[in-house]
Amino acid sequence: MEIDGIYNKVQTFYFPLVDFGATDFESTPVTFATGDVQVSIDGGNFANANATCNHEGNGIYSWVCTAAEVTGTRIVVTIIDQTDPKAWEDQCIIINTQMTATIEAGQGIIIGTVDNTHFTATTTALEATRQWPNTTEETTADSMIGKLICFTSGIALGEISDITDYALANSKEKYTYTAIVHTPGNGDRFVII
Repeated sequence: MEIDGIYNKVQTFYFPLVDFGATDFESTPVTFATGDVQVSIDGGNFANANATCNHEGNGIYSWVCTAAEVTGTRIVVTIIDQTDPKAWEDQCIIINTQMTATIEAGQGIIIGTVDNTHFTATTTALEATRQWPNTTEETTADSMIGKLICFTSGIALGEISDITDYALANSKEKYTYTAIVHTPGNGDRFVII
């Protein structure tokens, strides 16, 4: 299983465990011993990982890594039951931070949704609610000037423009940008880079 991760940041990854020799998920909580979870960073030797693993329910487990365990572009995590007989089938998680190492997993990217409640979007402006990385609107006027807005759904899908003005209006983030071809619709999604 390959997933994206954030470079050099404590985070939680989820993985399934399957009963050894069966096809059912391992739903009886298991205890991970030292050496059951190992990490290789960028093809290096495997070393014991932080073994903070929890049963989340229905055979799904979580592993909390340390920041140091994700300081490469490709991290391989093995989850191997060392007991005999085994309780679960061996698992592997491959964590890719190549893109996220550059932009720290999107911490510099904002995802928003067009909100026409108080202002109807045009080809040069819109009001929006923030979806990610948090739902707290930016209060500093002009803080988004010079960034790019890229529409990721709706009729304006794929259109990109530069932000020329920004303010908090009607408790929404209001973006003014160089004219695009299509008018985004209510609920259309976009990213700010």
